[in-house]
Order: sequence, then C-alpha cells, then structure tokens
Amino acid sequence: MTEGVVYDLGYAPHDGPRLGRSAAIRATIGDGLRRVLGLRRRARKKVFPWALLAIPVILAVVFVGQAFFLGEFNPDAESPYGGYPEFFGLVGTIVMIFAALAGPELLIPDRVEGVLALYSSRPMRANDYLLARGAALGGVVGFFLLVPLLLMYVGFAALDADGFVSAAIGNADDLVQIVLATAAYVVGYGAPALLVAVFAKRMAPASAAYVGVMIPLNFVARDVANASSDGVGRFAALLAVFDHPHVVRDWIFDRAGNDLAVLNAGFDEWVALAVILVVAAVTGFVAVRRYRREM
Repeated sequence: MTEGVVYDLGYAPHDGPRLGRSAAIRATIGDGLRRVLGLRRRARKKVFPWALLAIPVILAVVFVGQAFFLGEFNPDAESPYGGYPEFFGLVGTIVMIFAALAGPELLIPDRVEGVLALYSSRPMRANDYLLARGAALGGVVGFFLLVPLLLMYVGFAALDADGFVSAAIGNADDLVQIVLATAAYVVGYGAPALLVAVFAKRMAPASAAYVGVMIPLNFVARDVANASSDGVGRFAALLAVFDHPHVVRDWIFDRAGNDLAVLNAGFDEWVALAVILVVAAVTGFVAVRRYRREM
C-alpha cells in the first residue's frame, strides 16, 4: 500500500482586522467595476466596453468643436448637434447596448460557476450582493454618461462670451439637469438588463434577448398605442421601455418630446418616470427572491 503523507502547509487563521459587511459590499462593487470594464482580464475583454465608452467622449468633443468653429455658443440654438438633450438622444442606444453587456456580466458568471456560496460565507446577504452589483452597473453607466457631459459643460463654459467662471456659475442648473437625466437613463436601461440577467444562464443570449426585446417592443407598443389613442390600447405605450428615459429627459430639460410613445398616447411625462421606477422595483423584488434561494 502507498503510505499516506501529511504536509504542513503552514495554515494559520486570519488574525487581521475583520472589516465586516460594508467592506464586503465595497469589495463586491469594485469587483463588478473591474469585471464590466475588463480590468485585470485579457485584452479582448477590454476592447468592446472601452470602445463603447470612447464613443460618447468623441461625440462630446464634436459638440464642443462645432460650437468652437461656429465662433459662438447658444445652448438653445438650432444646429446639427445641439446641446445636452440632443447628446442624451444620440447616445441612448449606446447606453442600452452597454447595459445589455454589463448586466449579464455582473450576475450570470457567479451563479453559473457556483461561487455565490463564497459571497454568502462572508457577512453579506443576498440584498447586499445585489445592491453591490446594481451599484457597479449604475456607477459604470453613470460614468459612461457623466464624463462626456461634464466635458461638454466645461467646453461650453470656456467658449461662452461672458467668460469661463461666469458661465460655469451661471449655468450651474445644467449640472442638476444632467445628473437627473443621467439617473433616468441608468435606472431605465440598467434595471431591465439586470432583470434579464437574473433568469438567463448564458451571457451572450441574455444580451441578445435584452436588445431583441427592448427595441422591437418599443416599436410595437408605439404602433398599438397610435392605432387606438382613445381606447384601452393606448396603455400599450407604457411598454415602450426604451422611450421612457427620453421622455424623462425632455421633462427635465423642459423641451417638447419628439414622437415618444407615452406622450403620443396622451400620458403626462411623470408616467414614464413611474414606469421606470416600477420596473426597477420589480427587478429588485424578483432578484432578491431568486438570490435568497441561491445564497
């Protein structure tokens, strides 16, 4: 018989500080940010997210450059590019695609690879894990929008005839509108992406299903609502989830909506905000129930 051998690997229990639940949540957020951005991973994992992140920055430079070459800046002027609301409209689809990739990336691998037990072995509950993953998604998508918008804000202030400081202070209300509109896009597109990821088992099909539902459903809901604007069918406009952040954006910036389903069906802007919050609440409820069983 082969003799057994015992090796002394020098194991010792942890004798350092135990940072507790808050540190575990922060670490999970940090891991989520690295995972979505492809940090500490192969180069191919970095290409697509960083390419998507670069597009809004390039658009912001184009917006500011257009104002510079025109020699004047008027936030309300008609132009091929426009200001902050137009920027949100241009990058909305890109934000949705980014959320479609990031949501499954944050939730599916841990569940499929069976590592959720490692999280629950720490002072974390299912609520904490989901909160951390949601915060990671919100942080990345918020960064995705806020960096180019702040670049636009600084660039427009620098081009203002009244001087940079005066323009930056005088237009401070724009920053509030930018942050509120960004929150609408983060929640409006992030929550449905997480909802799909809660049930999906593979990342690529989850991303495809999310995009494949969001855009066609938007067109179908708009057509059904337009066909019966005075009847029950107008409530189909509430299913146009892709449009809702645009409606809230127009409400925040006090501008007329352009062919948006909820407005065409005769609803007020706050209805779009209510739908966004309801979808987020349903996502949280369903995810917590699912992950309490998993963890």
